[in-house]
Amino acid sequence: MMGRSLPVRVIAYTEVTDRDGRGLFEWTASVETAAVAGQRVIRGCGAMKAERATGFRVSLVVTTLLVLVVIDHAVAAPTAAQRRQLVVARRTITRASGLIRRKKFKDAEKLLGEAEAAIKKVIEAAELKPNDRSVAGLLKFLELQKRQLSRKRGDKPKPASAKAVSFVKDVAPILASRCGTCHGNRASGRLRLDTFAGLAKGGRSGPAVKAGNVKASPLLLRIAAPNAAQRMPKNGAALTREQITTIAAWVSQGAKFDGNGMNTALKSLKSAAAGAPKNKPKPGTVKIVKATGKEKVSFVKDVAPTLTTLCATCHGGRNGRGGFSLATFESLMRGSDSGRVVLPGNLDGSIIWRRVAALDKDKQKMPPGNRRITREFFNSLKTWIQEGAKFDGESATVAMRSLVPTDEDKKAEMLAKLSAEEFNDFREQRVDQLWERVSNDDRPRFVKTSDFFVYGDVPATRLQQLAEWADDHGKQLRTMFGEKSGQLFKGRLAVVVFKERFGYTEWNQVIHNRQTPRAMTGHSVVTPSFEDAYIVLQDVGDVVSSDSAGMRIQLIDHVTGAFLKRKGSQLPQWIVRGVGLTLAAKADAKNEHIAGLKSTAVDALQGLSKPEDLFADGTFSPQQVGAVGYTLVTFMIKAGGGNRFVKFVGNLQNGTGVAGSVKAIYAPTDLKRLASAYVRSLSGKKR
Repeated sequence: MMGRSLPVRVIAYTEVTDRDGRGLFEWTASVETAAVAGQRVIRGCGAMKAERATGFRVSLVVTTLLVLVVIDHAVAAPTAAQRRQLVVARRTITRASGLIRRKKFKDAEKLLGEAEAAIKKVIEAAELKPNDRSVAGLLKFLELQKRQLSRKRGDKPKPASAKAVSFVKDVAPILASRCGTCHGNRASGRLRLDTFAGLAKGGRSGPAVKAGNVKASPLLLRIAAPNAAQRMPKNGAALTREQITTIAAWVSQGAKFDGNGMNTALKSLKSAAAGAPKNKPKPGTVKIVKATGKEKVSFVKDVAPTLTTLCATCHGGRNGRGGFSLATFESLMRGSDSGRVVLPGNLDGSIIWRRVAALDKDKQKMPPGNRRITREFFNSLKTWIQEGAKFDGESATVAMRSLVPTDEDKKAEMLAKLSAEEFNDFREQRVDQLWERVSNDDRPRFVKTSDFFVYGDVPATRLQQLAEWADDHGKQLRTMFGEKSGQLFKGRLAVVVFKERFGYTEWNQVIHNRQTPRAMTGHSVVTPSFEDAYIVLQDVGDVVSSDSAGMRIQLIDHVTGAFLKRKGSQLPQWIVRGVGLTLAAKADAKNEHIAGLKSTAVDALQGLSKPEDLFADGTFSPQQVGAVGYTLVTFMIKAGGGNRFVKFVGNLQNGTGVAGSVKAIYAPTDLKRLASAYVRSLSGKKR
């Protein structure tokens, strides 16, 4: 019985050499019956045809039958001619990329426009979708170069729309959904983004936004950072372009607040224009009794955490359900539409207790069903009311969420109680735990000194050598920065060393959830509480080349980086890497790798549109930032002296930004002048 021959897709790969000897590669596709395709393959497999035309043109055609049964004849796919158009478009975008680096912005914009028009023409003609794999990568490449052009040209982000952007309606939902996990109770970087007050206050590095100035707003710089390792949300999908544009427009319009309470949780925010409920009683005087410190229960530590997590869903905003708000301690004590809910010393008369304890059978339990109410909280609430409902926070009018200790705060409090010896033991146990997560099969060795805990799978003699290098450099750090503490790091600094590349990349993947760039062979981590204080290194050996500075230089580089991070401030990467490499250069002045950093820095600066941009994180790749940092730090020390530079670093560690620190230490020089002088120094021109 003869069956109908089904259509199959035949893919042909053609390699063509043009007049200039450049290889052009082309895939073509056609739909044929299996019988015809089979005959084609029988005739064509192994056949090669060489042909001379104008100039040199050699075609090698190998036709391969793929067993891909295509039931639908109407599968959308570009033709051979259309694919050639896409190849030309890609080359056009590549040419535009070169023009952007040379700051020929008008010519680059013209080429990008031509490429975009050509791609759209193919998409329409071939009836393709933007996510079709034949054009998806090309569209992504085009979009990347358009953003690069906009950034290098200094374009201001366009508002999401011509109308004013509302914080309550447009910005708050983005922050609440994308930033709340790390910047709510956890307050990563001491930055809380669960209230407008937290956003305005900022974190460890200062205010998160600067009204009217998008480029000076750290929040925008982090969410729009081109480098995924520096972009926020950390380890999460990037914000959409529309979301970033919305936030940027709000900042450029003055970062105005249009909500009903700066301390109100973002999820509960309402527009101030909506007004308050008509039946809400006028605020009265609330008596706040301060705690003496002799109480058995702390409101901040024992009561507030549960109120803000379990009860804030309904009562977190200024206009909480039933007129009862847990936005602040003051609003808690003021009560609800029905009156006061907490009567100090009167347990049975306190409505909040009666609802939680379910004393009134005709009233609903609170929270509904008493879900997740622990026995510990139950007893703490009871004792707190009986002891007079006293307040042990700093202010009764600030957001209650801000009173609750973060996980980082709790960890810091626990670690602060450890003795020096206990902290040393903690460090060793902590490193053991991290190592087991990465390399459970390999048994590490270790060497201890007063300041360092050197640990890894390299031979014991190598560990001893690294420990001696680390101690020598520790003495240099003490001298340069006037360090007089007993230990450079609480619990010692762990120096974790892997003999193989795999171990180092596995650490990055398992511990940090990130990929490891090829040029990256070490890094440092120091948390504010010193829960973690370590550097991780791949043993690159002691042979120095243009690609590798050798193990001793790498050790000095990252020990210095860890030292600079001790005070908990978020220092720019060019400072962290630059100081480390500058000190490393003193240990090996003739190092071939360090000698080549200047040319690397010169290449990295070619695409810089504004000189002062070199001070911003995210401007340079991980491979470039070390070279730029080294040459910039060396220039600053040479031009202004070592003492002034140490003061400059101290200002940064105390939370002052780069611009403010430059103004304070190097006045009347500002960022632009400093950057211009540095760039001229690399070119050999006189300042």
